[in-house]
Amino acid sequence: MVNATRIFEALVQPIGLIWLLNLVAGIWLAYRRRWRDAAFCSAVAALLFVVGSTSVPVRLLDSLERPYSGKRLETVLPCDAVVLLGGTLSASSDGVFHFDLNDAADRAITAAELIRQGKAPNLVIGGGGDTESPAEKGESPEARRLGTWFETWGLTNAPVTRLNISANTREEAVQVLALAQKAKWKRVILVTSGYHMKRAEALFQRLGIPTETVACDFIGLNNIERKKLFNPVPGWIGFEHLHLYLHEKIGWFVYRWRGWIG
Repeated sequence: MVNATRIFEALVQPIGLIWLLNLVAGIWLAYRRRWRDAAFCSAVAALLFVVGSTSVPVRLLDSLERPYSGKRLETVLPCDAVVLLGGTLSASSDGVFHFDLNDAADRAITAAELIRQGKAPNLVIGGGGDTESPAEKGESPEARRLGTWFETWGLTNAPVTRLNISANTREEAVQVLALAQKAKWKRVILVTSGYHMKRAEALFQRLGIPTETVACDFIGLNNIERKKLFNPVPGWIGFEHLHLYLHEKIGWFVYRWRGWIG
């Protein structure tokens, strides 16, 4: 009964409903021998099924994450600072500390634990602004809110440096470079999601910032380990996973084209 309920719920969701309509239309059009129209509807249904039902998106994400998996925090070498990249929250006027944590909140937890274990005496927090406007300048609201939470709850006894608003990971890396040069840091611990680490590490290496990588938020790997690899009716989560993968791959080529990574 539970499975039947879940299937029904999936079928009335937008992606599931579109898949079902295209599947039925493809069968009906084939019966009417309207082969071209049937092929189009069937192709749409097949694409929705591959992305929304199968393990393809999860395995694509896993291909980005797996090189950075399996590292225990106890084995991380001490460095001069923990660098927490942005992307962990969104602004909320009604939320506690005026933010809502998102799916990448593991980054914040990992950074706090690294500081607690004494892996670095400094914490650097990056992030974007509250809007997409390029006119928004100054200290990152994301970094400010996250830093306030850390300090209020006593999650860190290390000095917290909040970066200015960054439109992308490279702008965060450039600011970290300036801090490292000023404070004569020799090595930093880089904390971000597993799927994002390859691009982030390449940026820091290109700028000449020695890094110890500590990835977290292993979405693809966790789904594989939990055997959450198939849904009979397509859903939105597969498209979210595919979006993350394509964002990283396209970002990699754009950064390489701009000379930001090697």
